[in-house]
Amino acid sequence: MGAVAAVALPWAEPAGDPLEQPGLLSYWAHWDGAWYTEIAAAGYIARAPESTAFFPVFPMIMRVGNVLGGGPALWGILVSLVATAFALYVLYRIAEKFRGKNVARATAFTFAFFPTAFYLNAPFTEALFVALGAGSFWAAYVRRDLLLAGLLGALAAATRNSGVLLLIPLGYEWLRHRQEFGWRGAWELSLVPAGLLGYMVFLWYQFGDPLLFANAQTVFWGRELTNPLTTLGEAWIDAGDSVPYLLDPATLFLDPRAGPTLEASSAINIVFLAIFLVLMGIGFVVLPPGLSAFSFVVMLLHVLTPSPLIPLLGLPRFMLEAFPLFLVLGLLLSRNRPALVAWLLVSGGLGMALTTLFVTWRWVA
Repeated sequence: MGAVAAVALPWAEPAGDPLEQPGLLSYWAHWDGAWYTEIAAAGYIARAPESTAFFPVFPMIMRVGNVLGGGPALWGILVSLVATAFALYVLYRIAEKFRGKNVARATAFTFAFFPTAFYLNAPFTEALFVALGAGSFWAAYVRRDLLLAGLLGALAAATRNSGVLLLIPLGYEWLRHRQEFGWRGAWELSLVPAGLLGYMVFLWYQFGDPLLFANAQTVFWGRELTNPLTTLGEAWIDAGDSVPYLLDPATLFLDPRAGPTLEASSAINIVFLAIFLVLMGIGFVVLPPGLSAFSFVVMLLHVLTPSPLIPLLGLPRFMLEAFPLFLVLGLLLSRNRPALVAWLLVSGGLGMALTTLFVTWRWVA
C-alpha cells in the first residue's frame, strides 16, 4: 500500500522537518523517520541540539548497516522488520503464559494489524522499543532471567526515554518473587537506567550538557509540563474543529499541504484516547498491577507534555509503546472469533488509509 500510494498520490510539502535521505524505500523516512535517517547519515552534530531529542540506539544500528549501502531508510526498515518479528514473538509468549494460546494468537494479531502498525516497518523506534521493552518483561516473566531483562531494558531506555519506566513492571515482578530472584535480581534490574545514563554521558562529552535531550524537547519541540485537564480540554475543542477535515477525504489525500491531515488528527486522537481509556480500565482489573501501571504512566507522560501544535499529537502511535494494552485487547477478542475478525478488518483498513497519508508526507499519529 505504501509503495502504490507513494507513486500514485501527490506528495505534500512538509515544513520545518529535515527531508528524507536519498536511498531505497526513502518514502518511508518521513517526519521522525527523516530525523533518524539524518542522524544515521550525519550524526547528531548536523542539527544539534534539536536532534538530541531522538535517542541513539536505533540510528546507531542504521548507521552500521548504511556502510554496506542502500541508504539509511532501507536499513531502518530492515531493523524495524526484524524487531517486529521479535516483538510479536515475545508478546505471544507473554500472553501465552498469561492466559493461554488463544489469547496469545489474538494479542499478536491485534498488535500486527493495529491502525498505526505501519510504523513497525518504518524507520521509527516503535518496533525496536517494543521488541526490547516487551522482551525485557518476557525475560523476567517467562524466562525468569533478570540479568537478560536488565540488559534488554537498558537498550530500551537508550531507544526511547520511556524505557526507564520498565522498572515498574520489572520491579513489581521482582517484589512478587523476591525469594526466587533474591537481592541479586534487584542489582540486575538496576541495569535498566544505564541506557539513559549512557546517553547522558555521551551528551555531556559531546556537547557539555547531559540533559540536552530534555532541553531540546522543551526549547525546540515546545513540550512542557502541563495540567492534563487543560490538555484534554483543548484536545476536545480541537477534535470538534477537525471533524470537517475528516469529512473531506479529497483534501486529505490530494491537497499539497500537510496541514489538513495535521488538523484532522485531533478527532482521530480523541478516538484513540477513548480506546486507550477503555483498555486501561479493563487492564487494571485483569493485568498484573505492574503492567497496568507501566501502560498508564507511559501514556500519562504524553498527556503531561503535549505538543504546542496539537494536543495529544502522536497518541495513536504512542499506544504501540504501551504493549500491555494488546494483552487486554487479545483477551477481550479471543473469546469471540467474529469480533476478532471484524476488529482486524476495520483496524487493518484504517491502517491502509493512514499508510497512504504517511508515505506522501501527510501527518499521521
